[in-house]
Amino acid sequence: MNKKYRTMKLMDLLNEVFIIEAGGQTAGKLEITKIDVQTARDYLESLNFDVDENLPNFDKSFKLAQKRASLGSTKRKDMPVIMDTDVAKFQERLRKGYIDIRKPFSDDTDPSDPFPEGLSSEEAEQFLRRGLKDGEISDDKVDVKSRKEKVSNLIPIQKQIYFDTAMNTMVQFGVDASISFISNKTFFITSADNYIIDGHHRYLQALILDPNMQVNCLSIDLPITELLPLSLAYGDAIGNKRNK
Repeated sequence: MNKKYRTMKLMDLLNEVFIIEAGGQTAGKLEITKIDVQTARDYLESLNFDVDENLPNFDKSFKLAQKRASLGSTKRKDMPVIMDTDVAKFQERLRKGYIDIRKPFSDDTDPSDPFPEGLSSEEAEQFLRRGLKDGEISDDKVDVKSRKEKVSNLIPIQKQIYFDTAMNTMVQFGVDASISFISNKTFFITSADNYIIDGHHRYLQALILDPNMQVNCLSIDLPITELLPLSLAYGDAIGNKRNK
């Protein structure tokens, strides 16, 4: 098996791991804001990972990651779950104005709660197309752009980010493969004001590996105050299981 083929297979496997972890995943045990550098080092060493050899700037990167993670305030159960396999459809619905985001609202939309959570069955189907029934063609269309951003410029919203969850994949596949995957083969879903909607454990992993890493972002042209409730309602409506 040649090196190029092995690398392709490794990227495919990494992608599968992150897709599986995206929906309804169980919590880790080492919340980064509640541990110190030595605890983090001990955990990696317990996995037979040589910290100083593989990550010579680990202590500095860990402290930065811990500081950035402390900015989050949203609990896991209140985070949207939009898996990689859902993203293309999510983009399409936003770009074409399927979701009723702005006035004028359709008759089926409650203006006081345009993004209701927990929808299923016919109510969910209605939510996913109400923007086409409000009498305006373009009022609900939302621009979605792909862009590069330095990972340390992104802002987390999730309060509970687990060091062990983020690091297990890196240890399993190695530093080089993890850097290649995060910087080239995956993306973060972000708001117009640089908040992360999806990708918090990859974010933590990237900060530990290289805070200056340029990552791919799918930037949705809404502020986080609108995008978070919309994304929660959307994830529920398409049947994705929330994290616990």
